[in-house]
Amino acid sequence: MGLMGNLKHNGTITFSAALVKSLAADVGFTACGIARAERLSDSEFPLREWLSQGMHADMGYMQRNADMRQDPRLLVEGARSVISLLVAYKPDRRMEGPVHIAQYAYGTDYHERLKQMLYSLMQRIAGAYEGFEGRPFVDTAPISDRHWAARAGLGWIGHNTLLVNPQWGSYCFIGELVTTAEADCYDSPSPDGCGDCRRCVDACPNGAIVRMEGAGSFQVDARRCTSYNTIENRNPSLPPSLDRRGYSFGCDICQLACPYNEQAPAATTLDDERKQLLEQLPDADKGAFRRFTKHSPLNRITYEQWLRNIGRGEPNGGSKTKTEE
Repeated sequence: MGLMGNLKHNGTITFSAALVKSLAADVGFTACGIARAERLSDSEFPLREWLSQGMHADMGYMQRNADMRQDPRLLVEGARSVISLLVAYKPDRRMEGPVHIAQYAYGTDYHERLKQMLYSLMQRIAGAYEGFEGRPFVDTAPISDRHWAARAGLGWIGHNTLLVNPQWGSYCFIGELVTTAEADCYDSPSPDGCGDCRRCVDACPNGAIVRMEGAGSFQVDARRCTSYNTIENRNPSLPPSLDRRGYSFGCDICQLACPYNEQAPAATTLDDERKQLLEQLPDADKGAFRRFTKHSPLNRITYEQWLRNIGRGEPNGGSKTKTEE
């Protein structure tokens, strides 16, 4: 029997939301929210309209299991709750030089770290509630992390389509536990905090954040997005018109424009050694690049893509790379 015993209703384990949030904080999560496992509405997550307009570019995987992306009960049989968790990552400083990397990639691969934290949290919950079962996810299945975090009251979907937490901004990694257990209480979605602000929309040099009239919300057109093109785009050349402002892996331009991110406190430290290694990457040979990126988010791309992105690839590797203003 677990520490707290089993609280059951009709054979379903009921857990204390307050206890789970306390355990999540002990593990090291920045924030935790809990939502009922139900279908996300089309207004919350206008996936089908986004797909129909071709805004997913060649990310064919977004078309697969579309129903699962909106309903976690199709992903985990008998799911009753989605426990959403955040880890803030805003660094205390940014790398310098003509080549930029999105700040989420400054450290080691967050997928590995968050997955370990999720398993640790599951073990602690199971220690309190015998028979507790759940599945952890960190970008590893067709489930929309940011929309479930919004449903669980951890923020709202900003105009740049990222989750915006009122304290930590959009500089947050997101994971979740989908469980067949029920919470004794659930969180409510947060109200929209963007209002009429268009700073992220206007900051994008490629106009990638567009208003989708059918959904009545802003969405990112991946075909125009620097982040998509420098990571997901596998073509040997980048679009000639792409204005990257020096970004060669991901992009932070829309996040840097956000007032919530401006006021968010630093959550991680970029030490001198790591900063120097990041700034030396443009001069790294293939072996050095692979060694550095082995446990980094940069392992999403090949060395050849990296050369293309920094303007040393073939052909047209040098699409616009204005230094950030």
